[in-house]
Amino acid sequence: MDTRNQQKLPGYGPYDPRPDDQYREPGLGAWIQRNTWLLTRLFMVMVLTFGASTTAANFSYGLEGEPTQLSIEDLNRGELPAGTALGDYVEVTGTPDFGPAPEQVGGPGSGIAVSSRYSAAYFYFSLQETGDNLIIQTAQTPPDITETGEQVWGGKLATVGTVIFHDTTQRGLEAVGLPQDESIAVIETGDTPEYYRQIFPAYSAIIGLWFLSIAWLVWKRNKPFLGL
Repeated sequence: MDTRNQQKLPGYGPYDPRPDDQYREPGLGAWIQRNTWLLTRLFMVMVLTFGASTTAANFSYGLEGEPTQLSIEDLNRGELPAGTALGDYVEVTGTPDFGPAPEQVGGPGSGIAVSSRYSAAYFYFSLQETGDNLIIQTAQTPPDITETGEQVWGGKLATVGTVIFHDTTQRGLEAVGLPQDESIAVIETGDTPEYYRQIFPAYSAIIGLWFLSIAWLVWKRNKPFLGL
């Protein structure tokens, strides 16, 4: 017969936890409460990562050197030089194809389409040499309708399907009789490497903040902001 004391010692029984134990219910909610500051820092890193990814693309474009020359013959065949892709810095020489009433920008006789939303405006027109195979885009200000001779147009390569304000652009092109096929090449003359190089300091600051946010996450982890 077992004569050992069967009395349960206070605080050590299976259903009698120690008074100073902090029992926490399992589950996602409890885990979030325990890791509030870690999640806050992680969210800040994610936000800055999104900004840094966009900035990195613009930073890379700003480092491009001489533009790729597009030939009229290739454009009229629907072709681009080997190795050329959307987002590259390109250049073409041609004559603007304005309508009989270019001063009525956005009207059927102007030959200049307008895509405007918020405080931004973009203008589109074609070239005499390329017809419906290429569209030139200018930003914020319409093209100079007094300059009707052959000119050099340079900027970022896009298509009708990838330009900003897609639906508004489609309506603007239709209003002036310009082609709406989304595969047609567009040269965005407002987006040049020279422009992006002017704002490199701002891009550098965004990328720097991204690196600091990662270092802050690794260093502080789940510590409160004020160290309490």
